[in-house]
Amino acid sequence: MRVPFRLLRFILGHELAGRHRAAALGRLLRWQVGGRLGGLPMVVPLVGPTRLVLRRGLSSATAAWYVGLTDFREMGFCLHLLRPGDLMGDIGANIGVYAVLAAGVSGAGVVAVEPAAATLPHLHDNIRLNDLSGRISVLPVAMGEAPGRLRISAGRGAANRVLRAGEAEAAEEVAVTTLDAAFAGRTPMLLKLDVEGFEARILAGGARILADPALRAVIVETAGHASRYGEGPDAPLRRHGFAPFDYDPRLRALTPRAGPGAPNTLYLRDAGFCALRVAAAPPFEVFGERF
Repeated sequence: MRVPFRLLRFILGHELAGRHRAAALGRLLRWQVGGRLGGLPMVVPLVGPTRLVLRRGLSSATAAWYVGLTDFREMGFCLHLLRPGDLMGDIGANIGVYAVLAAGVSGAGVVAVEPAAATLPHLHDNIRLNDLSGRISVLPVAMGEAPGRLRISAGRGAANRVLRAGEAEAAEEVAVTTLDAAFAGRTPMLLKLDVEGFEARILAGGARILADPALRAVIVETAGHASRYGEGPDAPLRRHGFAPFDYDPRLRALTPRAGPGAPNTLYLRDAGFCALRVAAAPPFEVFGERF
């Protein structure tokens, strides 16, 4: 059994798993031997009552299993912010880690948007496994600034992206809706966007939602892919009164930052409201550590 060095570096350098290295490496060994080499799916615990299905090739699921919370700060914020009755939009839901956490741990409703045909069965598997079909609704579409059709890559797994004209690779054509249309008069408290650089184009289709003060926070990928499509998400979010913050789940502390980070950035429009929410949230536990 050979484990890639970059995977070990990811696990050992992770700010949550790095403090629980023996447990994290034990999880890695369990999957590599019991699941990956055996070729069988495996059901593993996530946070609280939630679980995930692991299969070969589902890197976002195995990463969450290895390190507890893949995006420790952003997922910790999500778990501390949301409550039963709140609504979250998970744009680029992939296999549903954020959606399952928000609905299964915090009790929020979730609109999970995922256009990739190969990924949708795994998203539905995790929703059924956690008995969350009453809280998570799935939209099998892409999002953009206007309704229509787009070509998305079909062979990149969690990194599938919108293809530009002339790009030749395995692809599928999908329907496109907008943020405002997808939420049909409702406004989420929290939006998470992870669409490989297409975030600003999606925000352009959400004028009503972005103007509604009920939207308090946006977790958005800011890993540098936006140059493929023009403007990044920082400028449109700032135009609507959002500012970038860091979040420390251990201290439950929100700290303003000068600009976007990597790979994701938390943007807040009402930091006072969010600070009160996270301070009063019930704790969750990962690797025996309470937050």
